[in-house]
Amino acid sequence: MKYAVLSGNERFEIREGELKSNGCAVLQVTHVGVCGTDTSYWHEGERYRGVVIGHEYSGVVVAPGTNRALKPGDRVAGYTQNVFQEPCGHCEACLAGDWDHCTNRRVFTWKGGELGHPGAYSQYTTWFPHSLVKLPDNVTNEEGAMAEPFAVGLHAIQVSQVKPNDRVLILGGGIIGMSCAEWARTFGASEITVSELNPQKREIIRGYQVADHVVAADAPDLEQQLLDISGGGYDLLIDCVGVPSAFNTGLRALKPEFYMRATAVGLPHAQFPLDYERLVLKQVLLRGSKGHNFDEFKTVINAMASGRISVKKYISRRIKLEEVQAGFEAMKAARGLDTKVIIETQ
Repeated sequence: MKYAVLSGNERFEIREGELKSNGCAVLQVTHVGVCGTDTSYWHEGERYRGVVIGHEYSGVVVAPGTNRALKPGDRVAGYTQNVFQEPCGHCEACLAGDWDHCTNRRVFTWKGGELGHPGAYSQYTTWFPHSLVKLPDNVTNEEGAMAEPFAVGLHAIQVSQVKPNDRVLILGGGIIGMSCAEWARTFGASEITVSELNPQKREIIRGYQVADHVVAADAPDLEQQLLDISGGGYDLLIDCVGVPSAFNTGLRALKPEFYMRATAVGLPHAQFPLDYERLVLKQVLLRGSKGHNFDEFKTVINAMASGRISVKKYISRRIKLEEVQAGFEAMKAARGLDTKVIIETQ
């Protein structure tokens, strides 16, 4: 089988090898989404030399392992919130479906030389049998590979306790921001505003028709714009970028009432100076949102099947596994204009 392995900074190498049996389910990967963390691994490829990445994927079951609900030929999406970890399956967190917080998890690495647990930038992979979700007939494999980022958005919206008629401000127009917008609308938000720095990306976001307003994140009068658009302030701020200046502007754009909400999804890359006074005076309920759980992952797939959410429009680029190096270079040249890139592995 062929697989793409990190071989240096901003370098992939296509290799061929055999998949080692490890007691898990065996899958033929068909589609894998490029996550923002994947691009970070690529940039620092020397540090991760020999690693096969990829955790947003779908494929076809070759051998189901111990999952008796699956059979060879079934199309599935892989729940990989517990990337690099094997959950125990019996602690309190695991029994609640929150495998990412398993207290007895076993940590492993995806090393291309061993291919015991390769990531999905590969024609075949293995994964924990009960972490696979069968795709309904009307959900394509390509859509199944997008379940993970939309589960992240669903988790953020549920953490934020979005209510009907909420006015929602989302910072950042990447796939997580768009996922949050889709789910906020589904949960009954009456007005959604997306703040985005890149002017070309703003036009792309408008084309998705999921946000009521798309504003320039670097506008000198942004705070006043937001207050005017929202009629005096938002009920909820969702930060998907992790930029202090943007977050603090968003705090100031919340309603001047008690218990407005702010949820942090994007991770900052440095110290984060917070407008603490504004947080206190407005009595803002600040929550962090990390990843998603297994139930949310399944909810996304069911929502795709029922038509509650639409995901395919967010695919901005498709590349073949053999072209992954050129594809990542093209993504870098696009400077953030891609929303979701899908790798076709077969």
